[in-house]
Amino acid sequence: MEILDLINKKFNYQYDFLRVLKVEYNTLLSYVEIWLLYPMEKELSDEQKDEISNFITQTLKVSCGVRTKFKKCYLEEGLIKKFLKNYLSETYPSMFALYNSQNIEIQLQDKKVDVTLKLVKVVYDYFIDNNLKEQILKSLNQNFIGDFSINILQNNSKLDENLLEKHEEEVYKSLPSQRPVDRYLVYEPEILVGNEITPMPEQICDQPDTNKLSVILAGKISDFVEKTYISHRNKKKGSTEPSYYYKFTLTDHTKSINAIYFSNKTTYKKVKNLKDGDTILVVGDIKKSERDVTLHIKSISFCEIIEPKIIEQTPVEIKTDLHVENYRVVTPTAYIENKQETIFDKVANYNQLINEGEFVVFDCETTGLSCVANEIIEIGAVKIINGKITEQFQTFIHPLYPIPEEITNITSITNEMVENAPKSEDAILDFYKFCEGCTLVGYNVDFDVGFIQNQAQKVGFEFSNKTLDCLALVRKKLYLPRYKLINVVEYLGLTLNNAHRAIADAIATAKVFLKINEI
Repeated sequence: MEILDLINKKFNYQYDFLRVLKVEYNTLLSYVEIWLLYPMEKELSDEQKDEISNFITQTLKVSCGVRTKFKKCYLEEGLIKKFLKNYLSETYPSMFALYNSQNIEIQLQDKKVDVTLKLVKVVYDYFIDNNLKEQILKSLNQNFIGDFSINILQNNSKLDENLLEKHEEEVYKSLPSQRPVDRYLVYEPEILVGNEITPMPEQICDQPDTNKLSVILAGKISDFVEKTYISHRNKKKGSTEPSYYYKFTLTDHTKSINAIYFSNKTTYKKVKNLKDGDTILVVGDIKKSERDVTLHIKSISFCEIIEPKIIEQTPVEIKTDLHVENYRVVTPTAYIENKQETIFDKVANYNQLINEGEFVVFDCETTGLSCVANEIIEIGAVKIINGKITEQFQTFIHPLYPIPEEITNITSITNEMVENAPKSEDAILDFYKFCEGCTLVGYNVDFDVGFIQNQAQKVGFEFSNKTLDCLALVRKKLYLPRYKLINVVEYLGLTLNNAHRAIADAIATAKVFLKINEI
């Protein structure tokens, strides 16, 4: 039985106007968050909200925590336009990111809402072919309480191609994987308040001056102060009983951040005993106000912090014209396509980029996102000459540190598989020889190039090859709701077997690269 059915049965349909907005499970803090939506003409008192929340918590009987939140639905033209613009630009970024409120018309009559979208031809065709109307209607009905209908009109105006290209570049530059986050270990965390925290905090210096959810940080406390206020609920009750919150500065080995923790009747007795100099591990949301940026803490654990050691390396002379005579440990092999060509196969014609270039399409599997703190554990690559995949290069690499369990779960690469693999300094030299004279191509290529450049520079050389990003090319040529490699492969009618293994991803990327450059 669904949540709303249970509520209606319990309270004799007193709250039959409620709708479930969303149900989310926070894996980090281990609780279920249920959002209930109610119409603007209805009112819910704090007592009624508590009544519903307590019933849900008691009824669900789950092992984790349960939080119920309420949101009033306002059927207002500006809010609906804003929601639609955000929804379309985030879900279909290549098509809708440049649209504004002039392309959306809203007509309201009581609870009836008529939405009109004016779309340029290429977007209109994609919208109709993929039946996006039903998806958008579903999203509107989930986030608002009203009777929605959608009308689609074709707009004869054209998108500004220069503006579209600029937007694509901005989207590409903002991809999270191009801003790897360095984490470090803390030891013996002991819960003070809240939930257990995975003990791998980020560095404070890496945090943005904007909003960010569920950030794990660690550091020493300073400027710790206790403050009080009268809660809104107590004011309504006429009570002057104070609530407590705590402000302090959290400092790690890189930077400091202002922090605040709002306690309840139980937690304030624990938190008030914190003092300057204590080392803690916390999780919270970074929120930006007009005055400053503050970490709003949800959970706190005591911990022992051992600052990451910076290993000073002997300066190495970097060579940009290195020539490798012979392969050391990894010899490329001829590429053999599983499906052999026949006389009935269509011969592909490629554009000038493919016909006049030689390319190495590659992928790296790594132990994390930071090219400085993490290691390469596999390199896979194929060479393209005259529009044909001719050779392949694949090797595991023996890392200095054990492969984390979560990386094995993603890549299926185990410590046993890399136990007798070549060392990184040998494998990177062979890969350099394989790439001589070729343009490097990858799917979000800056991520992988960062790793190979970092390893190459440790042994005294750098890759001076030109690079091309297949992801950026795909985003410019295809209109898709998602641009993960597997989504693009399926859209183009190709195959990707054994995803998240370097050689498989490299071959799939090479086929995508060739396909989108066909004439």
